[in-house]
Amino acid sequence: MHVHLQKQLRGSTDPIHLNISFDIQPGEIVAIMGPSGAGKTSILKMIAGLLLPDQGQISVDDQIWFSSQPRLNLKTQQRSIGYVFQDYTLFPNMSVRENLKYALPSNQPSSTIDEILELIRIQNLVDQKPTALSGGQQQRVALARALLRRPKVLLLDEPFAALDEEMRSKLQQDLITLHRRYQTITVLVSHNPSEVARLADRTLLIQNGKIVQQGHPSTVLTNTAPNTLLEGEVLTAFNGQITLVVKNSLSIIRVTEEAGYYQAGDTLFISADQYHIQRKNKV
Repeated sequence: MHVHLQKQLRGSTDPIHLNISFDIQPGEIVAIMGPSGAGKTSILKMIAGLLLPDQGQISVDDQIWFSSQPRLNLKTQQRSIGYVFQDYTLFPNMSVRENLKYALPSNQPSSTIDEILELIRIQNLVDQKPTALSGGQQQRVALARALLRRPKVLLLDEPFAALDEEMRSKLQQDLITLHRRYQTITVLVSHNPSEVARLADRTLLIQNGKIVQQGHPSTVLTNTAPNTLLEGEVLTAFNGQITLVVKNSLSIIRVTEEAGYYQAGDTLFISADQYHIQRKNKV
């Protein structure tokens, strides 16, 4: 997969000119990290055909999905993608099986549904509506639905951010199992360093619309340069962990020092080193 994108984006204060290029091999998981507003979700949307680049090219297996020269732009439905969002986006009036059946391509046998239900251990939930499921169960269904089409590219936009640590770990393992089975190209947007270290083969660090560092997660995540990956307000701090309010979600950060050092209301930023946490001025 080859991606070259240029796009003028609206930043929180000033416009951001996104200008990036990268390649991903089949079976590779690439994580995109960076501060809020750096352009991470916009990259996923452009790959999916939900946002039009100003210039560039997106190609997968020699098939061009987008090109500015000559002008070509495949519709989202024509692109072999699976997209998993943080908020699940399941049909609330349909059962689990009906949600999956709706996504099943016409050329795939219905047994494919049972196969993927068994892989992620939710066979007993097939008749349940999404409102009766836990957040983790809903996200399992969303992941299963995205992979039913056997997509060439799987796009994950902070899919586990709203889940507790135990459920997040279980779903990460489910993702590893499914990824190994289907060998998709996977692009993951995440603010969670431990998640990236566990899942990704390669990490791209984005700042102001540009790739400022890339490589194996062990290299990128241990870089002590002050590249802000996550910024939020302290909600609670105790027992060696801090709960941050980041946009409209919560992130739990483990710290090596006494968590009581941080006070509710502090604004903290976290650098590329997952253990490097510093205090900013209070808001």
